[in-house]
Amino acid sequence: MGSCEREVIVIGGGISGLTAAWRLKMAGVDVCVLESTEVVGGAMHTEQREGFLLEKGPFNLIVRDPAFEQLLDEFGDEVEVIAADRAVGRARYILHRHRLCKVPMTPTELLRTPLLTLGGKVRLIRGLAVSRRGIGVDASIHDAATRRFGRQVADGLVSAMCVGIFSGDSRELSLRGCFPTVADVDERTRSPLGSALSKRLPSKPRKRKRLRRHWRGLVSFREGLGALPGALARRLGSKILTNCAAEAIRMVDRGYEVQCTLHHGEQIKLRSRHLVLAVPKVVASALLGPVAPEIDETLKTISATSLVVLNLGFDRNDINHPLDGYGFLVPRTESSCPLLGVLWADSVFPHHAPPDRRLLRVFMGGSSRPDMLSKSDTELVEIALIGLSDLLHVSGNPVLIHVCRWPDAVPQYTIGHVRRVAQVRHELRQRRRLHLIGNYLEGVSINDCVRSAAHAAEQIAQDLGATSICKCIENEQSHSEAAGARLPAASSPGG
Repeated sequence: MGSCEREVIVIGGGISGLTAAWRLKMAGVDVCVLESTEVVGGAMHTEQREGFLLEKGPFNLIVRDPAFEQLLDEFGDEVEVIAADRAVGRARYILHRHRLCKVPMTPTELLRTPLLTLGGKVRLIRGLAVSRRGIGVDASIHDAATRRFGRQVADGLVSAMCVGIFSGDSRELSLRGCFPTVADVDERTRSPLGSALSKRLPSKPRKRKRLRRHWRGLVSFREGLGALPGALARRLGSKILTNCAAEAIRMVDRGYEVQCTLHHGEQIKLRSRHLVLAVPKVVASALLGPVAPEIDETLKTISATSLVVLNLGFDRNDINHPLDGYGFLVPRTESSCPLLGVLWADSVFPHHAPPDRRLLRVFMGGSSRPDMLSKSDTELVEIALIGLSDLLHVSGNPVLIHVCRWPDAVPQYTIGHVRRVAQVRHELRQRRRLHLIGNYLEGVSINDCVRSAAHAAEQIAQDLGATSICKCIENEQSHSEAAGARLPAASSPGG
């Protein structure tokens, strides 16, 4: 059994772990990344097949955070950013009474939408003008939306949004945990519309670095979202050990020891001063159990739900629907539909399918249908086709099928999540040089993961006396803008 030492070991080669390692390498820190599988990237994984570009996890993103913008700047010569058609990206649909209805984006569309009755529309407008604040209560998203805008908005529009972002139930998710900036507004003002308008009024310039806007709206990469972790891996080179599964960790003098098993069965031990766990919550919990049982117990209280992603390619003539938008989501009230939502992939990014084909990305599972993960590929495709034939008038069989399962992949920020995260942070302070990063703590989006990883790397670099290389400044405006943007930024299941 061999052994060696590093200044920092990062367990996990997803976007969080790779970002942290890249920041540390640029600071001159001796870092090593351990990835249990053959390919890095985690959920950000893209495959090209028969002219289709298949995203196995997230589909797109919105650049909201300066840390992520800096990352794209540094890899601009390797990763080509592709912007979605803004008109197509804005057109989104919700399943309502067994038919697709466009989400209203203008006052005129709001007046005409069948998603709300006349009473529901009046209640929404009244709530935007003035409604009760939520003070000192960790409310669910559903309860807060009902209090502000009425039950129709909460059951339909808001429920669908929570399915799109968390694959979860708005009745269980915490407003403070999921959207902290929205929760601040909910506590501070009786008029959401007045608060929004006040931010648009000219104000005295402040001396602070503003978030640059090189990219607006929905974006992806020419080679798919997997291109970014691939580029990071190439720059990190030999600092990444793939097919290297971390099986146990223990505390040693001046740091930590990680026991790993390579793909051919050889065992090695690595030691480091700092240890970063950039793995899913379930894996982090298992590793921490023997050395930090109090953190393990807290992590076990953070739940997660599973997701199934189907990429289905069709002949263009076999779909008798214009697919004139981003796709549709299924709110909790449409319980007879087995789908969470469907993205019209090549409508948003035409290069995702050949000219004579269409690509639908179907999401199933989530908190409403956890049984989907156990079904066979054949069963999943059959269930999806029944729904697609009714809603999108799909008549032919798919010319391409790809099924990807993500067990316990989407964290659920349920009521009490903020308190749980605070407890984890408190417990970590008692164990110096141990760091947790990932989507189960303070943000599920790619932006959130990159920001969290950059922050952890900066702390480690400072502790080691290394040079700071993070140019972005997480000032109050940019951080709140990033947190508040979670609502529109992750508008597809698993994205």
